[in-house]
Amino acid sequence: MSEMISQDHKQYSESFYRLLDKHTGIGIDASKDYLVASRLAPIAKKQGFTDYEMLLKHLFLMPLGELHWECFEAMTVNETMFFRDIHPFEAIKNHILPKIIQKNKTQKSLNIWCAAASTGQEPYSLSILIKDTFPELDLWKVFILATDICDLALKKAMDGIYNETEMSRGLSPVQVEKHFTKLANGSWQIHSDIKKNVVFQRQNLVEEWSIQPKFDLVLLRNVLIYFKPDTKIIVFNKLFDQFVDDDSYLVLGSSEFISYENKYTMLNHDRMTYYHRTKV
Repeated sequence: MSEMISQDHKQYSESFYRLLDKHTGIGIDASKDYLVASRLAPIAKKQGFTDYEMLLKHLFLMPLGELHWECFEAMTVNETMFFRDIHPFEAIKNHILPKIIQKNKTQKSLNIWCAAASTGQEPYSLSILIKDTFPELDLWKVFILATDICDLALKKAMDGIYNETEMSRGLSPVQVEKHFTKLANGSWQIHSDIKKNVVFQRQNLVEEWSIQPKFDLVLLRNVLIYFKPDTKIIVFNKLFDQFVDDDSYLVLGSSEFISYENKYTMLNHDRMTYYHRTKV
């Protein structure tokens, strides 16, 4: 009997892993059963299942629907903070943005895409950096597109309200004072002059993209580590056509790199590695 239960669990879990990979690009296997159990247990309890295995069985037996997507979103990693891993922001401030500003000084426009923006700290960090470091861009058309697959994360990002713990991670006291207002409940709300350049939108990286305009800078950080190699290649190939030109830049996470693509050229700045499109 226990062997039959084990076989059923394997069937249900493998089905869930295949759906997760197909619809989100996240590739996991049985070695991550413990992670699936911890992420899906609260959903199972809320939905009235005895345990997460019964939830997996339900997902296996039912056509793709809202509950599947709730479980998919539970498997995404929304860990983020303001100015996370400060080195990319230093490279953007000291090297990447000055080059883009010089290139675009005639049309006076700057387009940035933050993919997998989670609860908004990354795009807001960029908006703060631009406001504090490049005041001349106040007269430019600055557009920061922030996308994510998780609706709950996007809702929080659009609200722009963060608790004390979130505010203590990555922001200086000067930045807090300058760009946030403390609310009666102790949370902090980001100012409208920082929010105005940031547009949030749901986007699944493994589905069709309907993303406009072309971008001078794309941040795709700490996402691809969860994707299988073939999925990464698909994303990089699609990404190639999202850049304005060969002098546009791509910033990945600190542990991510492009080793199998000839469409991108690696650049280094201090302790930071980033890319631009290979000139043809």
